[in-house]
Amino acid sequence: MTATERPLLNRRLAEFGTTIFAEMSALAVRTGALNLGQGFPDTDGPEEVREAAVRALRDGRGNQYPPGPGIPELRQAVAAHQERFYGHLGLGYDPDGEVLVTAGATEAIAASLLALVEPGDEVIALEPYYDSYAASIAMAGGTRVPVTLRPAADGRYHLDLDELRAAVTDRTRLILLNTPHNPTGTVLSRAELAAVAELCSTRDLLAVTDEVYEHLSFDGEHLPLASLPGMRDRTVTISSSGKTFSFTGWKVGWLKAC
Repeated sequence: MTATERPLLNRRLAEFGTTIFAEMSALAVRTGALNLGQGFPDTDGPEEVREAAVRALRDGRGNQYPPGPGIPELRQAVAAHQERFYGHLGLGYDPDGEVLVTAGATEAIAASLLALVEPGDEVIALEPYYDSYAASIAMAGGTRVPVTLRPAADGRYHLDLDELRAAVTDRTRLILLNTPHNPTGTVLSRAELAAVAELCSTRDLLAVTDEVYEHLSFDGEHLPLASLPGMRDRTVTISSSGKTFSFTGWKVGWLKAC
Protein backbone atom coordinates (compact mmCIF):
# COMPACT_ATOMS: atom_id res chain seq x y z
CA MET A 1 0.00 0.00 0.00
CA THR A 2 1.40 3.41 -0.97
CA ALA A 3 1.24 6.52 1.17
CA THR A 4 -1.64 7.85 -0.93
CA GLU A 5 -3.59 4.62 -0.43
CA ARG A 6 -3.20 4.62 3.33
CA PRO A 7 -6.47 5.42 5.14
CA LEU A 8 -6.53 8.85 6.71
CA LEU A 9 -8.01 7.54 9.94
CA ASN A 10 -5.94 5.52 12.38
CA ARG A 11 -6.71 1.87 11.61
CA ARG A 12 -7.44 1.25 15.28
CA LEU A 13 -10.50 3.50 14.94
CA ALA A 14 -11.79 2.06 11.66
CA GLU A 15 -14.66 0.20 13.34
CA PHE A 16 -15.99 3.27 15.13
CA GLY A 17 -18.59 5.60 13.66
CA THR A 18 -20.33 8.61 15.12
CA THR A 19 -20.86 8.26 18.86
CA ILE A 20 -24.37 7.15 19.75
CA PHE A 21 -24.57 9.96 22.29
CA ALA A 22 -24.14 12.58 19.55
CA GLU A 23 -26.77 10.86 17.43
CA MET A 24 -29.35 10.62 20.22
CA SER A 25 -28.73 14.16 21.46
CA ALA A 26 -29.19 15.55 17.95
CA LEU A 27 -32.38 13.51 17.56
CA ALA A 28 -33.73 14.79 20.88
CA VAL A 29 -33.07 18.39 19.84
CA ARG A 30 -34.69 17.85 16.45
CA THR A 31 -37.84 16.24 17.85
CA GLY A 32 -38.11 18.06 21.18
CA ALA A 33 -37.92 14.72 23.01
CA LEU A 34 -36.67 14.16 26.53
CA ASN A 35 -33.03 13.16 26.11
CA LEU A 36 -32.26 9.94 27.96
CA GLY A 37 -29.36 9.11 25.67
CA GLN A 38 -26.67 11.21 27.30
CA GLY A 39 -25.81 11.66 30.94
CA PHE A 40 -26.72 15.27 31.49
CA PRO A 41 -29.61 16.72 33.51
CA ASP A 42 -32.39 18.96 32.25
CA THR A 43 -31.59 21.74 34.74
CA ASP A 44 -28.45 23.57 35.74
CA GLY A 45 -26.82 22.96 39.07
CA PRO A 46 -26.94 25.03 42.28
CA GLU A 47 -26.87 28.82 41.96
CA GLU A 48 -24.15 29.11 44.59
CA VAL A 49 -21.84 26.93 42.52
CA ARG A 50 -22.37 29.10 39.44
CA GLU A 51 -21.77 32.27 41.43
CA ALA A 52 -18.58 30.84 42.90
CA ALA A 53 -17.33 30.19 39.36
CA VAL A 54 -18.23 33.73 38.29
CA ARG A 55 -16.37 35.21 41.25
CA ALA A 56 -13.31 33.10 40.49
CA LEU A 57 -13.25 34.31 36.88
CA ARG A 58 -13.62 37.94 37.91
CA ASP A 59 -10.90 37.54 40.54
CA GLY A 60 -8.51 36.22 37.90
CA ARG A 61 -8.34 32.73 39.35
CA GLY A 62 -7.94 29.90 36.88
CA ASN A 63 -8.01 32.03 33.74
CA GLN A 64 -4.52 31.04 32.63
CA TYR A 65 -2.67 27.75 32.28
CA PRO A 66 -2.93 25.74 35.50
CA PRO A 67 -0.21 23.43 36.81
CA GLY A 68 -0.10 20.15 34.93
CA PRO A 69 -1.71 18.11 37.74
CA GLY A 70 -4.43 20.74 38.22
CA ILE A 71 -5.00 23.77 40.44
CA PRO A 72 -3.77 22.93 43.96
CA GLU A 73 -7.01 24.09 45.63
CA LEU A 74 -9.02 21.72 43.45
CA ARG A 75 -6.72 18.78 44.13
CA GLN A 76 -6.98 19.54 47.83
CA ALA A 77 -10.77 19.66 47.52
CA VAL A 78 -10.79 16.26 45.78
CA ALA A 79 -8.66 14.80 48.57
CA ALA A 80 -10.93 16.39 51.19
CA HIS A 81 -13.98 14.93 49.43
CA GLN A 82 -12.43 11.47 49.62
CA GLU A 83 -11.73 11.90 53.30
CA ARG A 84 -15.25 13.16 53.97
CA PHE A 85 -17.10 10.35 52.23
CA TYR A 86 -14.67 7.44 52.35
CA GLY A 87 -12.26 8.26 55.15
CA HIS A 88 -14.01 5.74 57.38
CA LEU A 89 -12.94 3.10 54.86
CA GLY A 90 -9.31 4.14 55.20
CA LEU A 91 -9.29 5.56 51.67
CA GLY A 92 -7.32 8.80 51.54
CA TYR A 93 -5.15 10.43 48.88
CA ASP A 94 -2.28 12.91 48.84
CA PRO A 95 -3.44 15.93 46.81
CA ASP A 96 0.08 16.66 45.63
CA GLY A 97 1.09 13.20 44.45
CA GLU A 98 -2.04 11.05 44.04
CA VAL A 99 -4.67 13.35 42.49
CA LEU A 100 -4.76 14.48 38.85
CA VAL A 101 -7.32 16.93 37.43
CA THR A 102 -8.54 16.25 33.88
CA ALA A 103 -10.85 17.75 31.27
CA GLY A 104 -13.78 15.65 32.43
CA ALA A 105 -13.87 11.99 33.35
CA THR A 106 -13.61 10.97 29.69
CA GLU A 107 -10.08 12.36 29.48
CA ALA A 108 -9.23 10.59 32.74
CA ILE A 109 -10.44 7.29 31.29
CA ALA A 110 -8.51 7.76 28.05
CA ALA A 111 -5.35 8.89 29.84
CA SER A 112 -5.48 5.93 32.22
CA LEU A 113 -5.90 3.38 29.45
CA LEU A 114 -3.21 4.97 27.28
CA ALA A 115 -0.86 4.95 30.25
CA LEU A 116 -1.53 1.39 31.42
CA VAL A 117 -2.39 -0.63 28.30
CA GLU A 118 0.09 -1.76 25.67
CA PRO A 119 -0.58 -3.38 22.28
CA GLY A 120 -1.74 -6.95 22.81
CA ASP A 121 -3.14 -6.38 26.28
CA GLU A 122 -6.74 -7.34 26.99
CA VAL A 123 -9.12 -5.09 28.91
CA ILE A 124 -12.28 -6.49 30.46
CA ALA A 125 -15.19 -4.04 30.32
CA LEU A 126 -18.71 -4.50 31.62
CA GLU A 127 -21.32 -4.41 28.88
CA PRO A 128 -23.28 -2.26 28.01
CA TYR A 129 -20.70 0.47 28.37
CA TYR A 130 -19.98 4.13 27.74
CA ASP A 131 -18.77 4.12 24.14
CA SER A 132 -15.55 6.01 24.79
CA TYR A 133 -14.27 2.90 26.58
CA ALA A 134 -13.99 0.96 23.34
CA ALA A 135 -12.29 3.80 21.46
CA SER A 136 -9.81 4.44 24.28
CA ILE A 137 -8.90 0.76 24.50
CA ALA A 138 -8.44 0.63 20.73
CA MET A 139 -6.23 3.73 20.72
CA ALA A 140 -4.02 2.09 23.35
CA GLY A 141 -3.69 -0.97 21.12
CA GLY A 142 -5.61 -3.17 23.54
CA THR A 143 -8.38 -5.68 22.95
CA ARG A 144 -11.73 -5.16 24.64
CA VAL A 145 -13.19 -8.26 26.26
CA PRO A 146 -16.86 -7.70 27.19
CA VAL A 147 -18.58 -9.21 30.20
CA THR A 148 -22.31 -8.59 29.99
CA LEU A 149 -24.47 -7.43 32.89
CA ARG A 150 -27.78 -9.28 32.76
CA PRO A 151 -31.11 -8.66 34.53
CA ALA A 152 -32.18 -11.14 37.19
CA ALA A 153 -35.58 -11.96 38.65
CA ASP A 154 -35.29 -9.05 41.08
CA GLY A 155 -35.07 -6.63 38.13
CA ARG A 156 -31.48 -5.68 38.96
CA TYR A 157 -28.62 -6.17 36.56
CA HIS A 158 -26.04 -8.53 37.99
CA LEU A 159 -22.41 -9.28 37.25
CA ASP A 160 -21.88 -12.96 36.49
CA LEU A 161 -18.74 -13.65 38.49
CA ASP A 162 -18.08 -16.98 36.79
CA GLU A 163 -18.23 -15.26 33.40
CA LEU A 164 -15.89 -12.57 34.68
CA ARG A 165 -13.35 -15.10 35.92
CA ALA A 166 -13.57 -17.03 32.64
CA ALA A 167 -12.83 -13.84 30.69
CA VAL A 168 -9.40 -13.45 32.30
CA THR A 169 -6.48 -14.78 30.26
CA ASP A 170 -2.71 -14.48 30.42
CA ARG A 171 -3.07 -11.35 28.28
CA THR A 172 -5.52 -9.57 30.59
CA ARG A 173 -4.06 -6.30 31.86
CA LEU A 174 -6.93 -4.64 33.68
CA ILE A 175 -10.62 -4.57 34.48
CA LEU A 176 -12.51 -1.41 33.53
CA LEU A 177 -15.33 -1.11 36.04
CA ASN A 178 -18.26 1.32 36.07
CA THR A 179 -20.40 1.53 39.21
CA PRO A 180 -22.97 2.99 39.71
CA HIS A 181 -23.40 1.72 36.18
CA ASN A 182 -24.38 3.65 33.07
CA PRO A 183 -26.77 2.84 31.46
CA THR A 184 -28.36 0.04 33.55
CA GLY A 185 -28.31 1.97 36.83
CA THR A 186 -27.11 -1.02 38.81
CA VAL A 187 -24.80 -0.55 41.79
CA LEU A 188 -22.38 -3.42 42.20
CA SER A 189 -22.79 -5.04 45.59
CA ARG A 190 -20.10 -5.44 48.22
CA ALA A 191 -19.94 -9.15 47.40
CA GLU A 192 -19.50 -8.48 43.67
CA LEU A 193 -16.77 -5.92 44.31
CA ALA A 194 -15.02 -8.24 46.76
CA ALA A 195 -14.94 -10.92 44.06
CA VAL A 196 -13.48 -8.42 41.57
CA ALA A 197 -10.85 -7.42 44.12
CA GLU A 198 -9.93 -11.05 44.78
CA LEU A 199 -9.65 -11.70 41.05
CA CYS A 200 -7.39 -8.67 40.57
CA SER A 201 -5.15 -9.77 43.43
CA THR A 202 -4.87 -13.42 42.46
CA ARG A 203 -4.33 -12.72 38.74
CA ASP A 204 -2.22 -9.58 39.27
CA LEU A 205 -4.60 -7.28 37.40
CA LEU A 206 -5.06 -3.52 37.53
CA ALA A 207 -8.45 -1.82 37.80
CA VAL A 208 -9.74 1.44 36.38
CA THR A 209 -13.03 2.46 37.98
CA ASP A 210 -15.46 4.99 36.51
CA GLU A 211 -17.36 6.32 39.53
CA VAL A 212 -18.87 9.52 38.12
CA TYR A 213 -22.31 8.56 39.48
CA GLU A 214 -20.98 7.92 42.98
CA HIS A 215 -23.42 10.42 44.55
CA LEU A 216 -26.40 9.54 42.37
CA SER A 217 -27.26 6.10 43.70
CA PHE A 218 -30.82 5.84 44.97
CA ASP A 219 -30.80 2.18 45.92
CA GLY A 220 -27.70 0.36 47.04
CA GLU A 221 -24.40 1.29 48.63
CA HIS A 222 -21.64 2.77 46.51
CA LEU A 223 -18.39 1.24 47.66
CA PRO A 224 -15.15 2.34 45.96
CA LEU A 225 -13.22 -0.67 44.73
CA ALA A 226 -9.99 0.96 45.90
CA SER A 227 -11.19 0.72 49.50
CA LEU A 228 -11.12 -3.09 49.48
CA PRO A 229 -8.05 -4.97 50.76
CA GLY A 230 -5.13 -4.91 48.35
CA MET A 231 -6.85 -2.66 45.81
CA ARG A 232 -5.64 0.85 46.59
CA ASP A 233 -2.25 0.16 45.01
CA ARG A 234 -3.70 -1.36 41.85
CA THR A 235 -6.74 0.89 41.21
CA VAL A 236 -7.19 4.16 39.31
CA THR A 237 -10.38 5.80 40.59
CA ILE A 238 -12.13 8.31 38.32
CA SER A 239 -14.92 10.78 39.05
CA SER A 240 -16.12 14.25 38.05
CA SER A 241 -18.01 17.30 39.19
CA GLY A 242 -20.27 17.32 36.15
CA LYS A 243 -22.57 14.52 37.22
CA THR A 244 -22.54 15.42 40.92
CA PHE A 245 -23.30 19.13 40.53
CA SER A 246 -25.20 19.06 37.19
CA PHE A 247 -22.62 21.13 35.31
CA THR A 248 -21.55 18.57 32.73
CA GLY A 249 -20.44 21.24 30.25
CA TRP A 250 -17.69 22.44 32.54
CA LYS A 251 -15.75 19.21 31.96
CA VAL A 252 -13.99 18.99 35.31
CA GLY A 253 -12.86 15.51 36.20
CA TRP A 254 -10.13 13.86 38.22
CA LEU A 255 -8.42 10.59 38.90
CA LYS A 256 -6.87 9.25 42.08
CA ALA A 257 -4.10 6.69 42.16
CA CYS A 258 -0.93 5.97 44.06
